[in-house]
Amino acid sequence: MDGTMTRPHDADGRTRRTVLGATVSLAAIGLAGCSSNDDGAGGGASTDEMEPTPTPTATDTPTDAMGDMTATPTEEPTETPTPTESMAAPDVPILNYALTLEHLENAFYRDGLEEFADDELMEADVLSNFGETVRMEVPEYLATVGAHEKAHVDALTATVEKLGGTPVGEGEYDFGYETPSEFLAVAQALENTGVAAYAGAAPQVVNNDILAAAAGIHSVEARHASFLNLINGDNPYPKGVDEAKSIDEVLEIAGGFVTSEVDPSVYDTGEDRPSHDRKADNDVTDVNVLNYALTLEHLENAFYREGLETFSDEQIMNADALMNFGSEVRMAVPDHLRTAGAHEAAHVSAIADTIEKLGGTPVEEATYDFGYETPSEFLGVAKALENTGVAAYKGAAPTVSNDDVFAAAIGIHSVEARHASFLNEINASSPFPKGVDEPKTMNEVKEIAGQFIVDE
Repeated sequence: MDGTMTRPHDADGRTRRTVLGATVSLAAIGLAGCSSNDDGAGGGASTDEMEPTPTPTATDTPTDAMGDMTATPTEEPTETPTPTESMAAPDVPILNYALTLEHLENAFYRDGLEEFADDELMEADVLSNFGETVRMEVPEYLATVGAHEKAHVDALTATVEKLGGTPVGEGEYDFGYETPSEFLAVAQALENTGVAAYAGAAPQVVNNDILAAAAGIHSVEARHASFLNLINGDNPYPKGVDEAKSIDEVLEIAGGFVTSEVDPSVYDTGEDRPSHDRKADNDVTDVNVLNYALTLEHLENAFYREGLETFSDEQIMNADALMNFGSEVRMAVPDHLRTAGAHEAAHVSAIADTIEKLGGTPVEEATYDFGYETPSEFLGVAKALENTGVAAYKGAAPTVSNDDVFAAAIGIHSVEARHASFLNEINASSPFPKGVDEPKTMNEVKEIAGQFIVDE
């Protein structure tokens, strides 16, 4: 599967269009095409942050405009707070668009998990090459994903109502699967298309509170997609920048599953939309934000470069942290780490080039001490770095004023989440511990990153 929503037996895939625009394309078009040559598996993610030890934990719990959608299969969705006065009705069509997709995903998991028993899912043909650890996780993780989608539906519905709009309702669907393997294939397609949909819609959001919540859902969709790519035998993060789809493109794909009537007028954003309010009320420029991102990308790039020089493939595959996994996962880990490292190197080059083209001076790579001594500790620090990267991009993206820079940042944001999902999985953590990823401020992330920097 390439991330597009096609029926299990569809032969013709769809090509997702790139999101990078005129300004950033000079530096980042090559980045958008940065893809992996490995065809193994991967999965997993967490909101752990970078602390002095290899396996730190996150502590901040910010409140998003659409609620803290952190439901698990046994939790009720958090009550949605009343929107602030700055939340304007122009975002209702975008919210209804997102709600349409979340209805689709919610119904898919609800119906599929009623149809297939846990043991049927665990014995799906597509999982036959995996060991018991991964196969036994699948039903529980699918239930968690379904709970996330249900929480998204509830929160989006409440937000549309509080903005004075009419939420779109659930439709009628035919997902076309007959076997557990086909069900897992459609799940992969739905989640990857969800990533592209949020990336395409985010630049159109007017209100920053809504944008922050949408960015947190976007990266969770990417975490879901990474795990589903894993269990379908595909690369968890096939590109260095996730691509976007327009509303029309996504609705056309979704229409392949919708059997009820759809009124497209509810998604009409109109021609006289107010401009976004992404720019923070301070003197932080887009170049400042890009240099902040570059600091993190230098850190991650150096981490993978040095770690993969320190440990051989055999040492990594035999890391204590991987002992509960079968050979399918363990053998894929070194190549997936190299791919993540290649993505970070590409991010460094593209962001530095963009800063220069915007008239700024890119920050240089520093000297670092990552504190690991064993392959397992290396994997633990990798997990922490990637999850902190997700929080950093989520926190910074709503402060970017340039549309093209913002679009590229959103595309990197979800790739960091895909990396984090894989690193969480191999560190025996949930690939997607929350329904909405949480942000960190620049100061918070700089303080965390500073613990690894020994010479700037």
